[in-house]
Amino acid sequence: MPDYIADLRALIGHRPVNLMGACGLIRDAQGRLLLQRLAGRDVWALPGGLCDLGEPPLVTLQREVWEETALTVQAATLLDLLTTPLRTVPNGDQAHFYTAIYRVDAWHGTPVPDGVEGVELAFFAPDALPALRGQPGEYARAWLGGQRGHEP
Repeated sequence: MPDYIADLRALIGHRPVNLMGACGLIRDAQGRLLLQRLAGRDVWALPGGLCDLGEPPLVTLQREVWEETALTVQAATLLDLLTTPLRTVPNGDQAHFYTAIYRVDAWHGTPVPDGVEGVELAFFAPDALPALRGQPGEYARAWLGGQRGHEP
């Protein structure tokens, strides 16, 4: 979580806020999707995270992908902006989440998990996806299945 959110929460407590983030659909040459298995959980997720204060979503995507996978995003296309109704997280904080979801068109490097948020990275075929986390995971599954009207 970005430092500014902790500072904000110290001032406002659990009251609702808007939180912006970004995540990426990163595929290899065979069209398989890169996912990370989240630490302490039996679920996989797209690389991504919350924006730092004033940080554009594309920069967030590039930073988060680098931090979580050691990959450099060279080009990406915005596909959609996902929104959630008001959610209450386990500690009682309330937020609306806005997630810019990108198709990563070009990347460089060898995927290496950060060992903090993600403990494993793997590419999965569209018809062999594991359990995916949240709304971005649902979007990825549908998009790869051709239900979003985008070329995978």
